Parts: sequence; structure tokens; C-alpha cells
Amino acid sequence: MDKQNYEEEVLKFWGKNKIYEKVREKNKGKKRFYFLQGPPYSNGKIHIGTAWNNCLKDMIIRFFRMNGYDVWDRGGYDTHGLPTENKVQKNLNLKYKEDIEKFGVEKFIKECRKFSEDNAKIMSEDLKKLGVWMDFENAYMTLSNDYIEGEWFFIKKAWEQKRIYRDKKIIHWCANCETGLAKHELEYKNVKDDSIFLRFKVKTNAEKKKNEYLIVWTTTPWTIPFNLAVMVNPDLDYVKIETDDGIYITAKNLANILMTSVFEKKFKIIGEFKGKKLLGLEYEHPFHDELKNIYNELKKKHKNIHTVVLSKQYVDTTAGSGLVHCAPGCGPEDKEVGDEYKLPAFNRINEKGMFEYMNSFNGMTAKRDDNKFIELLDKKGSLMKKVEIEHEYPHCWRCHKPVVFRASEQWFLKIKDLIPKLVKENEKVLWQPKFGKTNYDLWIENLKDNSIVRQRYWGCPFPLWKCDKCNSIEIIGSIEELKQKVKKIPADLHKPFIDEVKWKCKCGGDMVRDSDILDVWIDSGTAGWNCLYYPSKNTYFKLFPADFILEATEQVRLWFSMLNICSMIALNKTSYKAVYMHGMVLDFQGTKMSKSMGNIISPDEVVKKAGVDCFRYYMFGNTAGENFNFNWEELKVKQRNLIILENIFNYLKDMASTYNLKFKNFKNKLGDEEKYMISRLNSTIDKVTKLFLEYRLDETVAEIDNLFLELSRTYIQMVREKISDGDEEDKQIVFDTIYHVLKNVLIMFSTIAPFITEDLWQEFREKFKEKILSVHLNDWPKADKKLIDEKLEKQFSVVKEVIEAGLAERDKVKINTRQPLSLLIYKTTNKENKEAVKNLSEIIKRQVNVKNIKPELIKKESETETTHSVALDVKLTPDLEAEGYSREIARRVQALRKKAGLVKTNTIRCYISSERRISVLLHKYNQIDWLKDRINANEIVFDKFSAKFNDKAKVKDFEVEFGFELE
Repeated sequence: MDKQNYEEEVLKFWGKNKIYEKVREKNKGKKRFYFLQGPPYSNGKIHIGTAWNNCLKDMIIRFFRMNGYDVWDRGGYDTHGLPTENKVQKNLNLKYKEDIEKFGVEKFIKECRKFSEDNAKIMSEDLKKLGVWMDFENAYMTLSNDYIEGEWFFIKKAWEQKRIYRDKKIIHWCANCETGLAKHELEYKNVKDDSIFLRFKVKTNAEKKKNEYLIVWTTTPWTIPFNLAVMVNPDLDYVKIETDDGIYITAKNLANILMTSVFEKKFKIIGEFKGKKLLGLEYEHPFHDELKNIYNELKKKHKNIHTVVLSKQYVDTTAGSGLVHCAPGCGPEDKEVGDEYKLPAFNRINEKGMFEYMNSFNGMTAKRDDNKFIELLDKKGSLMKKVEIEHEYPHCWRCHKPVVFRASEQWFLKIKDLIPKLVKENEKVLWQPKFGKTNYDLWIENLKDNSIVRQRYWGCPFPLWKCDKCNSIEIIGSIEELKQKVKKIPADLHKPFIDEVKWKCKCGGDMVRDSDILDVWIDSGTAGWNCLYYPSKNTYFKLFPADFILEATEQVRLWFSMLNICSMIALNKTSYKAVYMHGMVLDFQGTKMSKSMGNIISPDEVVKKAGVDCFRYYMFGNTAGENFNFNWEELKVKQRNLIILENIFNYLKDMASTYNLKFKNFKNKLGDEEKYMISRLNSTIDKVTKLFLEYRLDETVAEIDNLFLELSRTYIQMVREKISDGDEEDKQIVFDTIYHVLKNVLIMFSTIAPFITEDLWQEFREKFKEKILSVHLNDWPKADKKLIDEKLEKQFSVVKEVIEAGLAERDKVKINTRQPLSLLIYKTTNKENKEAVKNLSEIIKRQVNVKNIKPELIKKESETETTHSVALDVKLTPDLEAEGYSREIARRVQALRKKAGLVKTNTIRCYISSERRISVLLHKYNQIDWLKDRINANEIVFDKFSAKFNDKAKVKDFEVEFGFELE
């Protein structure tokens, strides 16, 4: 195959020969392995993180298939919710919900479906091009009726367990998307905001020369109109401070820094007391004039409004003034304290985040209009200081806009009592990396009841019907159950069609569906059984729970936790047995990729520059759970390694052609180099197999590539003389070793680089008559532990260090390896190292080109220290010089032969013209016969000459002319 187009050709080969289908069929009915695909959003071209994620999944699927497992590999797509709605709204130029209503909900839903289905097809094709083998033809989609039924099954189970309840709570609200958000749907960003110190005037009947004020601090100016109390800590010390313009109350240990550094006021402390003494103290709200009628109405029912209340839990002195603004309608902590003092959850912002029924504040927008509130507070004389701070603030996970708090009546899922069981069951799960378990437990332990519904359109309809007359409720848990209620159900269970489904209540009223849709995390949280077609079909449910899932670390607080919450409620068991986590893909500086930064790298760009295999090979080696800093230079290293793999195969082909060799499966006696290489192969197979079974995927890559790099850089380098100078038996042994190791490398490496391994396998089939149609139809190699020699591998590790050190010593004195030296001296404090050098001295001699090795054991300077050193005797005797000249001349003549297009069997007459000293040395020290044999010459003539093929070069200190004629 043309190497530039081999990926495309391999895809055609797979398609034409139905290789994926054959791979699946091969293990059908054998031991099952349930891989659960975490569904990516079907929102268009895949980004680099999705590509990495799905290629990693493909890697583990390929491993288990090669090990004889019947792998469940159904693909899947998340299709519902804001990710899709936002894109469709943008395409249709629909900004708000009322725009959708005007456009038509039915038309909008159809557009959402089309968007989801079209993009799922695009993504499937993209993933196939990356070598990802999953069942995309039957991929589950959260928009299907079957999938919706699986979610209704969960809701019914939760309802039967009395876990679903309706309540008015303070929830995070996205004004842009006009819907509530659960804790797991928030992303926190470091942002700069204006914090403000305000003074609230204390009400008093007594006449005083100076007004008294409470100093209150907040980072959310928009919530001040909804302020109903000021919180203090009953156990903290507070002080009254007198200044020129009034008397201020603040926490004692903050008084000095506030007055001197923040407010820059001269002051004196005139009183000290515990916070509990402030309980019930009334103050005048700064917006009393603007909202007087509203506040007065509230005070008729709630006597504690605009008074000081106590809270140990939510008041400290780490920031602010020790007095905390309390708006029970604008935060869960505030509401908790408000409930204690019978304060209402006062909050009048609508779904768009705009103030309603708030007199002059009507039309202002929460958060966005913070500066307008600050300006008004300044005019009212309440603002003491504005200070810019940097802090974490929650944003919507889809539109990435800041969220606000809003009091909203929602359906909630009760999970608090499940937490201990979820943590306990997590003990059975294998996490890679291990810190995933700790992070999961911490997240679960801090979970609270969250809303499970959203006030949107495109999503699984909440299956709750309520009587419009008597308020009785029915939860529908299946399509069959719905059929028992009505004669006809819609072909599409989405809004608005499902909203038309009604039936008569026993009281005579109409059962009407609640208009909400389910949170999209219920969609993905029910994937564990929905992927198996359950409950509509029971055929595959025996596979549950999943053997393995793989996603990014952020899914600890998202999919990983939702899967287990849902399955624990519906099935009383966890959803998975093992988890592998990867990080995010960042740029080479560790910066998050974004359009605004201009640092986005697409998988298409990487594939175009380096190929699919190189992308996979490079990305797979990143440490589990850690972010990936993408670096083009590091990618190039992997490109070079793939070239090395290809070169090994080309070397094998050349050997086969040159020496007419075929694989004979080690019928001859192996040398130390072969024993070492075969041991390395089997120990690598053993280790990589264990790593895969423990889901340490990132560690497998280095083991496999180290094996083929060792084959190229160590073994083939060590046996070059066996190939060039050895007999037929030597050549056969080397050929068999390279063939056997390379074949097994291709099989293992096919999990990482499926294209180049297939390409090379097809050449294997053509050249060496391998029978198996595809590399991916091979069984995973089994380690022959009898052939693993750990001692020999350790010895070779020592020997390689000695060789490297010896070559470095040569480099220092600028004597190349073609010049033999008399002695290498190796000194070590380690007996085993000395033994290794002694036993394998012949290999060291050949590689460093020395005549003798002298290993010496020296005394240790400390018990724990192991030291060694390598030295060379660089004195050149005449016989050594002669060998050096013969090897230099041989190299140059061989290069000229190659340039002339000669093959090894072509015989020549060689001519050499140089200083007489070279001729004398070569003859005196018997180098002529060696040289003739090496360059395949019948005769070597030392004289001036004229020949068709000629060249000249400087050999050491002498100019040498050489040439030849064909015999």
C-alpha cells in the first residue's frame, strides 16, 4: 500500500472485507464484556477531547476482543437539553422562550431532532475514521422512545420509594437559558467582581447625637433589595466604633483593618459585646423608600424582617465585617437561616432574571445590573466602599454565563439517605487512577437533593400527570402503562405531542401532564440499562452492571455519580465495576483551548499532519487522570517511532529477499542476544496483559513501544555481524527472532495504532504467507513464562549501560567505532553487574569494538550506593591500526558499491591508491583476506588506477583513492 494513503486504504479494506463484523462474530457467544459508552453530545464535529476519549475506549475494546471476549460495544449519543436547544435557537435566531413559542414548539422540536440525528451521523463517521470500532449503526440515542421509556422506569421507581417531592427552594438559575440548574451543572470560574461595604442605619427610639450603623459586606449587590436580615455570630466579639460621621458596629478583630485600611477613618472603640446581644436589633433598609409598601406587607406576617439574627455556621471573620447580609430568597444558606427565624424566601426575579413587582426596580436584571444598584446605594448614602475582588463564581455549564439564585417551585429527588450506601458500594469499584475513588466519595458525601426537572422543551418529558380538579397524581413508568390509560399515544413522546395525552381522573377531572422535562443528567444517568435496551427488552440485562467505563475526570461529579444514583434507586446496585479517567486537552503551555485564545487544535489538524495512528499513539501515553499539554514536538517523536516500526519490517523483508529466508520457528540454537529479545517479548506480553486487565491503559503504550524500539536499537544493532558475517544458521536465527517479535508487536500495537499495524500485516500476509486475514482477527499473544529470563534481562540492562559509556568514551577522544581498541576496563561495586559484564563480554566487545574486557569489583563507599565506571585503553598498536584502516576502506567501498547499484553477489576487482604505510599495514597484519571477503572482491590492487567506479576520501590522516571494476 502507498504509505501516504494507507489509512484510507485500510478503511476500504476493513469495509470491503467486513473486518469489524468478522471480529465481533469471532467471539459471539463467548464470555461477555459490557463496555458502557458515555454518550457524547451530538452537536457536530468532534473536538480533540472527544477524539482522545473514544480512541482510548477503542483501545480497551480491541484488547478484550483479542482475548476472546464477546464485547458489548453499543455506541451512544446524548441529544437532549440546552446543548442542542442553544444551537438550534442560534440557527433559527430565537433568543427567548417566547420566541420559541411564536415559532412553534412542534417545529422547534422537529428541528432539535434533525440537528441531533444529523450530527450523530457526522460524529459516527468521524470516529470511524479514527479507527474507533463501536456499534454505531445501533447506537442508543436519548431522543428515542425506547430510551425515554427507560427514564420513565427510573422515575416510577423513585416515586414508589417516595423520593420525588415538590418544594419551593432557592436554586441556581440561568437567566440566559431560562431554567434552573443542579449543582452538577455548574462550572466555577475565577472572576473579578465589585464587593461593597454598606451601612444599615439602626432604628432606635432614643435621641442620639450620632446615628448607629451596621457594617454589612456583600459580593452580590443585586440581592440587596431582597435583604430581610443581617446575620451575626453569637459567639464572636463585636464592637461599637465612634467616628466623625457616626457609630459603627463590626466584628472586633476586623475593626482596625476596616477603619484604617478600607474606610480610612479615625476611630475609637466605645463598646464591646458578644454577637448574641445584637439579636433582634432593628435596622432601616437602604431601599426602604423605594420598596416601603412591599416591606410593610411582609412585616405584617414576618416580625423578624430587617432585624439582626444569629448564625454560628455562616458568619466568621475571614472576610467582610462579621455582619452578613441575609436574603433568604437568594441563597440556600440564607434560606436556612431565614427558615429558622420565619423569614420568607423573598425573590421577585422572573425566568429571564429580571425584577418584577418591585416598583422602581422593575426591568432591572440580576447580576448584570450590579453597577446600577451600587450607584443607587451610593446616592442613598449607604455605600461605604467598593472593593474589587477575585473569586470563584458559578456559571451555566452550557451558555457559560453567570448564574443567579432564584426561589422556584420544582420537583426534587431525595438522595440524602442513599449517600452511605453509594460510598460503601464504591469500595467494590476499581478506579484508575486511584484518586478517582477519593474524589467520588467526597462528591457523594456532600450531595444534596437537586431538582430533576427543567423548564425547557427538548428533553425527556417528566412522566407525571396531575388531575386539574382533585390534584391527584399518577406517574407513568412505561409505554405499556400509558397505553392502558389512553387509546392512542403519539409516535413521538416529546413535547408538545405528549402534552396532548390526557385521561379522566376518578373524580371526573382531567389528568394533565406536568409541563417540565427531565434534567439531561437523568438521560445519561439511566444509560446503564438503557444501553442494554432495558426495560423494553430483557434479553441483554444480564450483562448489567457495566464491566468498564471511561471518561474525563470532571465526570466524577457528573456521569459517574449520576449513573450510580440512578441505578441504586432503580435496581439497588451500582452501574459499573471499573473506571478509567483522563484529563483535559490543553495547549503546550497548559492553557485551556478556546476560540478567543486562538489555540484550539482539532483532531482533523493532527490527523492531517501526523496521521490517526500517531494521534492515538501520542495521546494514549498521557498519565491517567492528568491534563494533556499538547505539544507538536513531542508528537514528532511518535512519528519517528512509527517510521522505526516500518523500517524493522523493511529490514526483515530485505533479509528474506537477500538470504532467501522463511520463518522456521526457532529450530536452531539461540544466542544470548536472541534469548534476551525473546525474554523481553514474553515479559512485555505478560506485563502489558496485566496492565490492561488492571485498566492501567496509559502504562501499556511505553511497554509496547519500548519493545519494538529495543528490537531496532539494541537487538538488530547487536546482531549485524551475525547477519553479514554469520553462516546460514546465524542468519536464520536472527530472521526468526525479528519475525517472531515483530509479529507479536503488531498484534499488541494494533490496539494503539490500528492502521499501520493492519497495513504492515497485509504486507506480512503477502510476503510471508500469514493466513489470518486481518491483524485484528488475531488472538492476543500469550506469554511463555518459561522463556522469561529476568536475570538475563537485568544483565542486558547493565551491558547496555556499559556499551553506552564505552561509546561515550570513544567520542571524548574522537576515535570512531571502526577503529578497534585493545581494552575496556569496567569497575563496579555490584557483584551481579560484574557477572553480567563477564558473561556477556563478547557482545560488549563487538559493540564497543575492543579486543578485551576487564571487569573489576571495587569496594563500596557506603552500603546503599552502587557505583561503576568505564575506561578505555586508547593506545593504538600497529595491528589495531591495520584493522582500523581495513574497516574504514571497507565502509567506503561498500558505499560506492551501493551507489553503483551492485548487489551482494556481484564480484569486483578493487583498486586502492594511498600512502604506502596503509598497504604495508594491511598486508603485514593479515587484513587483505578480510577486506576481500567483506567487499566481495576477487583481488585488491594497491597502485594508481583508472576504473569506471571510483571515489576518494580521507581515512584518518591519509587521502585514499579507491575504485573497482566488475568481474
